[in-house]
Amino acid sequence: MIILSLSVLWLLVWISSRIRLRQDSAFLIESGYSRPVSVGDHSVNVLSYGNENGQHRIIAIAGFGDPDPCISWRRMTAALEEEHQVIFVDRAGYGLSDHTTQERTVENIVSDYRAALRNAGVEAPYILLPHSIGGIYASYWVSKYPEEIEAVVFMDTSEIREYAPDQMRTDPDPAFLRAYRLDKMGAGGLGNLLLKTMLPEKAYYTDDEQRAEYALALLTFQNSDVIAEDAMMSRNMNTTWNMLVPNDVPKLYISAEFGYTAKEQLIADGGLDRETYLKFFHLDADTDDDALYDKYLAFCKKIRENTLSVYADKLGSCEIVCLPGDHCIYEQKPAACAEVINGFIDKLNG
Repeated sequence: MIILSLSVLWLLVWISSRIRLRQDSAFLIESGYSRPVSVGDHSVNVLSYGNENGQHRIIAIAGFGDPDPCISWRRMTAALEEEHQVIFVDRAGYGLSDHTTQERTVENIVSDYRAALRNAGVEAPYILLPHSIGGIYASYWVSKYPEEIEAVVFMDTSEIREYAPDQMRTDPDPAFLRAYRLDKMGAGGLGNLLLKTMLPEKAYYTDDEQRAEYALALLTFQNSDVIAEDAMMSRNMNTTWNMLVPNDVPKLYISAEFGYTAKEQLIADGGLDRETYLKFFHLDADTDDDALYDKYLAFCKKIRENTLSVYADKLGSCEIVCLPGDHCIYEQKPAACAEVINGFIDKLNG
């Protein structure tokens, strides 16, 4: 009887999840979030905002698993859209983009970006605006096809470096893979509950924007392409690092997580979680706050000097600016982030 009851419950959850996904997809299409563009054996979603006749075409390149940059980035990009066109191109498996059987190599992903823009009628040159792991794809793109790129603004992107063979990861993150398998087994009906924890409601979203964010997240969460991309991350980083060629394309790296240079900045952003960073730095419990802050600031400086600067030199013509804050700086400090980007673009215009 218990087994039968659990089976019926599982079936109801599975049916509920399928109905929810269909409803969400229909809502997204009706709300204008669906603009599929063919890139060969599959289509990816391409959404354009701002001034189509503007000075520049800015291509947003999302971080890993980011399902809704067309919503979460908009408070920041709104300040760019008056004078420029901002285009969000989803990767395969993200949101309303199709699934693909192609390997999620950096070569294939960049090929998709280029084909999507070409087939959408968006002409080069572009200003690339990557966040987080999107920096891998932008770095490859600007080194392989510099004639297509006017400039690059790296928004706290993953600092690319070379991995030793014993550090290479060829499997997706176990926790992420377990969640995906659980979802595919029919527990997708629980996805909305999980989202409430991972993506709390945002007071500055409209009701429709909040629903769209959850819908895009659920669609992305269910897609095997995201799992495949995760498994290729080390390989893609090594591939990109080894083919980087310094060039004269102007580049700006916005350092947020490691951009702190003073204790006052940390305090203004809520301070450090004492317990977390005592463990991270292997410090004694009686370490005073000033010593902990000094340790963290020294750590940030080390990352900037020993990792980010090396990465910037390998890219060529890359300036590093500090805008201390969260990794998702476009959401935490949208106005300040937009101001930095607009200032950089103004320099391009002479």
